[in-house]
Amino acid sequence: MIVRAISDDFRTHVRDRLAEYCYGATTVSEDADFYSFEKTVTEFLERYNPKPRKTQLGMAGELIVHVLMPLLHSELTSAAVYFNKEERSIKKGFDLTFLGSSESAIWYGEVKSGEVASGSDADEKAAALIDTAASSLAAMLDDVSLLSRWDAALIDTRLTLELGLATTARELLRSDSETVRRGGTVTKRVLLAGAVMHELGHCIVTTAGVERIVETIASSDQFSESKILVIQQDALEAVIEYLREVANA
Repeated sequence: MIVRAISDDFRTHVRDRLAEYCYGATTVSEDADFYSFEKTVTEFLERYNPKPRKTQLGMAGELIVHVLMPLLHSELTSAAVYFNKEERSIKKGFDLTFLGSSESAIWYGEVKSGEVASGSDADEKAAALIDTAASSLAAMLDDVSLLSRWDAALIDTRLTLELGLATTARELLRSDSETVRRGGTVTKRVLLAGAVMHELGHCIVTTAGVERIVETIASSDQFSESKILVIQQDALEAVIEYLREVANA
């Protein structure tokens, strides 16, 4: 799927659910006033504004994916907290984890962002970003030296999911972690996202380009299942503009 613009439904969903994605639904349910939408926006911008442009792109792209995936795929429940719990930076661990309700399985996500270089086009950049995300996530899901990523994911389940779902998610995550520790191969269900920046009017990501990306990932046989999401600059800027409007209201 290509995300080129932000709809009113998306803005409404951001207002209703941003705090849950940033802090965890279970955490927010304990004190909705403390974790209000307005306070969450302020906290996001305090983390976002000082960062270099490349980091900002990644933060905005990851935020959009956090918000969009449950809208696009109702069977996926977010099991990851957007905010890093230790400092004002991008969280450690996997970019995203989701609990799939239909198959009781964990989906792992990776978001990459970057700008279209001179002489290139948006389709080429999107393909490169998704390829990098795929390679990075495949390596994480095989590398025994990166088991701490599962520790972070396990913590997030307590902040995001109701008790029964949290228990299921932790069982699945621990099983995957133990499989990797023993040198085995986990079932890789993945979400790969790319946030493409370019000069306005310079180029766009095309449907044909994304279809080629989907075919390439499917034919690679790296993953059991995959979902692809490509986000264009207009959507990234619209989200940040909306949050700034809220902060300045």
